[in-house]
This record gives sequence, structure tokens and C-alpha cells, in this order.
Amino acid sequence: MLLALLTAFNGCQKEEPVLIDNQLREVVKPDVYVENGYLVLKNMDVVDSVISLLNQMTRVEKESWEKHMGFKSARTEFDALFDEYEKLKSYEEFLVFKERNKNKLKFNVNDENDCSIDYPYATKFFIPVLNNKGICKIGETIMKYTQENQFAILDGNENKLNNLNAYMDDEMIVAIPQLKSITLDKELSSIHAFPEDNPKGEYNPWHRKPEISNRKLKNELYYERYILSETEPNFPYTTWYKSGVLIYLNQRGQKISWGSWVNYKTEYGITKIICQAQGVPERSDSRTHRSAEVTPSVNFHLYNIIYEISTQKPQSLPPFPSYVHFAADVTFRGFGFNLSDYYTIETPENYVFNGGVNYPSTNWGW
Repeated sequence: MLLALLTAFNGCQKEEPVLIDNQLREVVKPDVYVENGYLVLKNMDVVDSVISLLNQMTRVEKESWEKHMGFKSARTEFDALFDEYEKLKSYEEFLVFKERNKNKLKFNVNDENDCSIDYPYATKFFIPVLNNKGICKIGETIMKYTQENQFAILDGNENKLNNLNAYMDDEMIVAIPQLKSITLDKELSSIHAFPEDNPKGEYNPWHRKPEISNRKLKNELYYERYILSETEPNFPYTTWYKSGVLIYLNQRGQKISWGSWVNYKTEYGITKIICQAQGVPERSDSRTHRSAEVTPSVNFHLYNIIYEISTQKPQSLPPFPSYVHFAADVTFRGFGFNLSDYYTIETPENYVFNGGVNYPSTNWGW
């Protein structure tokens, strides 16, 4: 059913051009289609809808949709490597795996005892719609992700995508670096990881339960900035530039295997959510959410804050909100899904769920 819904508003072929006002114009394209091996999505609303549907699909359903669309996703490549990762039997085998895939995966180079793996792209939010080269197109903008940077090619020029180094001074290319803090050893796009809310009483972002020694959970608030361009489909075909900030909670579980902490596919849970960021309304949700499929990590989407919509290209990156407040009760399969297994994370301290219900129909949740 989900596959049918997703297929309903996409297509894998471009439409033929037609003659309008003595000019060649392409007829209205599907909201999602494939071009040059990457997904083209009509706008950010479509991005959110596609990600939401994909997050509810099984691996087999995702593979069927990708085959129908005719492209290879970042997820497909990562899942194949994760299958291999799950079969490792020792730390020595992990080191061989790490060396062999150092250009295909992201590893923690600052902690040799950390045996986790991740996608090799400077995004968590857009992962579901990227191809295996870290590319997608939203509106008129080609998005290209590397391990450390995001590049937005606002005019959608394919030649610039293929020759990025030669066009880095082009006004239509925006680089949004995802740098790391040397002193804190974390991504600067991380807002908060709730080390003070560890159920075991330790000041550590990897949360553990006193009675459970072989499982741990990390809950981390992130933000991502973006700049996009969209051209209206009707005359005078005005191009609009939009800049914004995405805010979401990432949950990631680990278990002990061959004497080390490793990623594994599991389920996640969250309830009694309340959040507010500078300049946008407070949101709350009393429902209990369970992730649809076992996966190494999940993102719970909270806000898409649009800062500027203009016919002129933004002259600077969108600002980060001066504050983000968040609280929820969380768990994952490693801790259990009974009511008593959930525990509270909050920032700032004493920011608590008030029992209200106020969440949007889109741009919210998994």
C-alpha cells in the first residue's frame, strides 16, 4: 500500500516538450522523477512526503520502488555494507573492513574503540532521497553532499556539478560546511545530546540503564541549513530562492558485539514530545511513536523554519535559532517498550511536556 502511494505521485520518465506561446516548454512533470541517476523532487514539501513514506516502508518495498524509478540510492549501498558489517566476528576483522571501506563509509577517526559506521555524507535528514553519489535535486537546485560539505548548485547546471572545483567561485554555487569541533569532538550541527539525562546517572550522551549492560542509546538534536531555488511552472516562470533550517531528533542504538560497541538494526520509541525554537510556535504531541522498521538510526522531524523567500539569491546562510527547547520520553528495543522503560530527556532542565496537543499534519515525525 505504501509503495502504491509513493508511486502514485512519481514517474521515471520525463514528459515530451510541447509548444507554448511559440516557445518550447516541458509539460508538468511528476512531483518525483529520476534525471541523470538522481532523484528530482518538486519542492521541500515533496521531500518531506517522500522521506515520510520511505521511513514507513520495508527494505523490500524500498528496493522495489528504486527499481521502478531506475536509480541506486545511498541507502542501497549502505545497507549492503551494513549487511557485511553485521557479520564481522572480531575487532581485527572490523579494522580490515574499515580500511577497505574508508571512502564509502564514515568512521570515528578520533576514537579507535568506537566501531560504529555511518553514511559518508554531511547530512542525516536528506539521506533517504540521495543517490549513491550523495546527490539529489530539489526544485531547480542540485544538492551534492560529501563527508564534510554540502554544495547547492542553485541553477541546476549539470556541468557545474561534474566540475565543482572549477566553479567554486560561481555565484550560483553555495557551500555549506559541516565542520567539527576539535575540543568537543562533535558535529557543530549538533544542538544537544542530553548527557545529563543518562538513566545510569553518568554524564554521558550514550544512555544506559543500570540493569542492562549490553545496550545503549543516543538521542541527539540536530539542525541543518539549506538554500534552494524553485521556478514557477507558469509564465513568467519566476525563480524563487528559499533558505531555511531543519531541526530533528536523531536516535541511534548500539550493542556489545565481539567485545566492542557496534551499531545494529533496532526499533525506536518516543512519546510526550514538546518543543519550541526561536520564532516558531511551540509543538506538542502526546502520541506514542514506534519506528516502522528496524534500522541503525532514525530522525524525528520537528521543524522546517523558512527564513527567506526572495527572487534574489540570499547573501548569507540562514541563521541558527538562538534557542531550541525540547523534551520527550524515549526508549528503544534494547531497553524495552513497556511504559516503565521510557525515560525523559529535556533541554533546558525542567522544560516538560504539558499535556497539550499541537502538531502539524506535515513536516512532523518519522
